[in-house]
Parts: sequence; structure tokens; C-alpha cells
Amino acid sequence: MNSAKIKILVVLGCMTFAAAKTYAQNNLQRIDSLVNNLCQRNELSGNVLVASKGQIVYKYSHGYADVADKKLNNDSSAFKLASLAKPFTAIAILQLEEKGKLKLDDAVVKYLPDFPFNDITIRQLLSHTSGLTDLQIFQAPHNADTSKIFSNADIIPAIKADKNAVIAKPGEKWSYSNTGFGILALIVEKITAISFGDYLTKYIFRPAEMSHTYISSILVNANPGDKNRTKNYDFLSYAPSRLKVADSMKKYKIALITLGGMLGFDNIISTTEDLLRFDQALYTAKLLSPSTLQEAFVPAKLNNGQDALCGWGKTRAYYGLGWMILCDSIYGKIVFHPGGDIGAVTILLRNITSNQTVIVLDNVTHRGVHATGVDIMTLLNNRHILADKQSLAKIYANCLFEKGVDYAANRLNKLKADTSHYFMDERELNSIGYDLLNDGYHIEGLEALKLNTVLFPNSWNVYDSYGEALAKNGKKEEAIAMYKKSIKMNPGNNGGKDALKRLETK
Repeated sequence: MNSAKIKILVVLGCMTFAAAKTYAQNNLQRIDSLVNNLCQRNELSGNVLVASKGQIVYKYSHGYADVADKKLNNDSSAFKLASLAKPFTAIAILQLEEKGKLKLDDAVVKYLPDFPFNDITIRQLLSHTSGLTDLQIFQAPHNADTSKIFSNADIIPAIKADKNAVIAKPGEKWSYSNTGFGILALIVEKITAISFGDYLTKYIFRPAEMSHTYISSILVNANPGDKNRTKNYDFLSYAPSRLKVADSMKKYKIALITLGGMLGFDNIISTTEDLLRFDQALYTAKLLSPSTLQEAFVPAKLNNGQDALCGWGKTRAYYGLGWMILCDSIYGKIVFHPGGDIGAVTILLRNITSNQTVIVLDNVTHRGVHATGVDIMTLLNNRHILADKQSLAKIYANCLFEKGVDYAANRLNKLKADTSHYFMDERELNSIGYDLLNDGYHIEGLEALKLNTVLFPNSWNVYDSYGEALAKNGKKEEAIAMYKKSIKMNPGNNGGKDALKRLETK
């Protein structure tokens, strides 16, 4: 994939001695090497910014903002933040607390009388300890009306209609809930009598001088003429350099457009440099007093007195009030928040001990972005990172798709013994096989699923999947043999039994 690369390697201004300069330069070169490798492997597409004490020391742009128009990402590219929107919602709530408009331990029903649970507090919504479930509450109403675009006004009715809307008692455990942050946005609107977007613009974006940041949803677009906004893409699992427009929420099987009108947990557009301005504004009293902000950076307590732990990616972290706190504090206190959606993966990390900032914004579904941000912060502090192993399933599938069966098999055989650098995951290869089949590449899909039976001969599921693929491709006898083998290994495979019965009665 063609790319635009914009790179700055700057020796930190405060380092005056030659040794310190070399130390800083080496760290930035290691960061640059990491970023370049990820881009070459099609695992990063977007903007990276690193700053120390508010001064940019490294930035890099890669990939397409618009594939069809061949428009490249650059310094000005504006990205959807996904859940990186949550810290803004938290700051709005904390600002209202400072003004005496609410108390964090107030019950939600005090401000939203229709909310069906009397014992859930604002603090619990902020810390994801309310017990509320996530966006699956919209699956049933979406099934009833697939054309409906939901807004925040639909959250409470959806909660009321879902008997599984609460999965734990308030304060009992940490459980990520986008719906909870949507409710927080409703509270802001109820107290202030202005729209949530207008509130963020007036009390957060403008004071922080974030002139390129705005709310954008299906229902509200504060900057419809933004030529710098990136489009959101997913990649083909078997061809990661080939992008497709993001169009669905795979987790819940709900169209992105369906939930595209909701605010509080998503739908903020911003740039890396605007986020740096936001980061620096948090060191002053422009947005919140230092004491209030510090409250947000303290791990929430569960009912049993334990800190709310929310491991994220390969990190271990606590959750405070709209912010995560890295458990590892060896090089300072790191507070951060990631965002992840189809076609938007983001992270902002702040080392508030030494005023270091790492921002990564990606407009392709590269789930490794969160770990990349942590790795960059680690390298910035002269610590070593573990080299990430590459997925053999992806490498094999790409070779299969691009160069054929024989080339893919040879490539696999050369790499599979190198377990220190590569790994093979049964489920990933299984999923890629289905993707190939569903996209019409039947020979390649069958080949991938057949390989899974060779690599993982003790798994009943690989034979079940291969049997299904064979049946769909008219290979009845071979499919029957695979289903029988799967059922013998797992007598509880009722789906396989039903499929086998249908085949044998044809």
C-alpha cells in the first residue's frame, strides 16, 4: 500500500549534555523503527505523535485517508476517536461536579427519573462498575426495525426492554459499558439544558484550543465540510493491504449507521495535535482543577474494597473515572484511554509524572494499536519491549490469496518452526478460511480449512468447519467423512449431527 511518511526526530530541548542527546535520539530511533516495521507489515495506518513537556519530538503519518481518491494521511488528518471520546464525557461530568450541579455519588434517577435502577450512581457509570451491560441492548430493537438510527434518547427505553440489561450488582465488578457513558451524556444535557455536543464545544474544545475537534454522528455533524476527515476502513483478513469501507459492528451484528447517532462514548473527530493541546490543557486549570483531575486518576473501588482492574490488550490497568491507569508505574504514572471500533482504533497515553505524551490514531481496524501505544511509551523511557510475534495464519492466507497454494505451503513450512517470531492460531485460520469462502474464493477457503485439520488434528471444530465448507461446495462424501470425525471426537456437536443428517438423507 502506498503511504505518506512524515517524520520528525528531535532531540529534547531540555537535554543539553551530549550523552543526554544521544540517549534521547536513540530512543526516538527505536520508536521510528517500531512504527516503520508495523507499517510495512500492514499493522498500522494513521498518525503517530510523541511529545515531551508539550513539545513534539516525533510524528509519523502512513496510509490512506481516502482510498478511492488516493488521499494520504498527513499532519492535518482528522480521525474518529471511538472510545477515546470517554475522557471528554468524564471531564464534562467532573466540571458539573465542580460547579455544584451534581455529586458523583448521586443516584442516576435524581437527574433521569425514567432510569429504571435506583441504586446505580454517576460514579459507577464513570468507572464502569454500574453493572449495566453494553450495546447488545440494541440488538432486539434493531432486529425489529433495521432502518432505525438510534440516539441517546433510545438508551433508557432499550434498557427497560432488556431483561438482561444488568449483569451484576452495582459496584460488584468492573464491566465495560458504552451505554453507561451514553447515559452520562444525557445527564449533562438534562442539567445544562444544551446539547451534549454544544457543551463539549463550549467548555472543553474551545478552552483547550482544539479548533479541529468536533462532534460528528449520523444525526449531528458540527463540521460537515471537513476535508481532512479520514474515512474508516477494515482490511481483508487474507489480504491486509487491501482495504474495504467499514460498515458493520461485528461484535453485535448491528450496522454502524444504526448506532451512529449516539454520543458520550463515541463520535468525536480529532487530530493528533488537537489531542496534544487537550493533554497539555489538563496540566492547567483550563478544564478542571488539579485536585478534581487527580480524583479521576485514582482506581475505582469495588464493593469488596479491591481496585477495579481492567486489563487491556497486553497491559494491566486500573479504571478510574473515565481514565485507565497503567499498573506498571516504574517510569511514572501513566493514564490513558484507548478507542476501538470497526475502522477506528486509537489511544492517548499521558505520563503525568514526566509530562510525556503518546498519541496513535488509526483509521483501519488494526487492533494492535493499543499495544503499540504502550510500546512507544516504553521505548521513550529507554526500556526494552518484547518483540511481537507475527501471525502465521495471516501470512499463509495472504500468500495463498496472492500467489497460490504451492507458494503458501512452502512459505508456511519455512516459518512454522520459528516459534519465537511466529504463531499459528486455530481460530484465526478458521475465521480466515470462512472469509475466503464467503468472498467467493472457494479453492483458497477450502485449502485454509483443510490445513487447519492438519495443524490441529485434535480439534473437533476444525473437522466440523471443513465439513461445512465441503458440503457447501458440493463435496458430499468428503463432508460426511469430516462431520463423522468431528462428532466422534465431540459427541455433543449437535450442529454437526444435524448437518450430517441432512447430508445423508439427500
